Amino acid sequence: MKIKISQKYGGLFLAVLFLTLVSPADVATPAKKNKLNKLTSQLTEEKYAAPATIFGGVGRKIPTWQAGIDLIILSSPHYGAFRNRLELSNRVYWGEWWYSDSWGFKGLFSEQTFKMFGTSGNRPQSKTSHLGLLAKTQHSLADSWKISAGMGLAKTEFVMGNQSKLGNSLVSEFRMGMEILADLWTEAGILTIDSASGSGSTDQRLGSTAYLIGLSYGF
Repeated sequence: MKIKISQKYGGLFLAVLFLTLVSPADVATPAKKNKLNKLTSQLTEEKYAAPATIFGGVGRKIPTWQAGIDLIILSSPHYGAFRNRLELSNRVYWGEWWYSDSWGFKGLFSEQTFKMFGTSGNRPQSKTSHLGLLAKTQHSLADSWKISAGMGLAKTEFVMGNQSKLGNSLVSEFRMGMEILADLWTEAGILTIDSASGSGSTDQRLGSTAYLIGLSYGF
């Protein structure tokens, strides 16, 4: 009889001891499992997430540097020369640096030639060159389309025979570009360069309005 009582209370004692040692907090419930899985997922995402950038965490969409060449398909000089004539020798060489996707700076060098009006039927040729710097802004229309505009100043030289004149020009442009390959763009736009060689009666207006198309590479 004593042995049976000892076995009965011994089992009860072991059960109470087990419940005391095992805390209810250690028992996993479905709610706690979901909470633990969510916390683990967040820690994993934070570990492997790309570091944030100053551009909102998405990085640059448009190249920081671009260099290109434009062919002037039509150009209207601002002085007494034949207008709207195709001159394949008229070109613009340029390079851009973009501080961000929104704004940057552009340097350009342009050379243009025009046939002048002659008093005796001859047509002397004029040549203008422009070296300028522009502040620019651009906007991405889609993944492969963008528009840009800029304004700045240029040093203009007009040469015809023995005649040479200099002027400080106001430069403005508007362009639209399309990416055709990785970082290779084709662009079309309008470039206006305008100035005068002075304010006297013998001075003349310099510059031109040009319609151009070209290629550029970004990196």
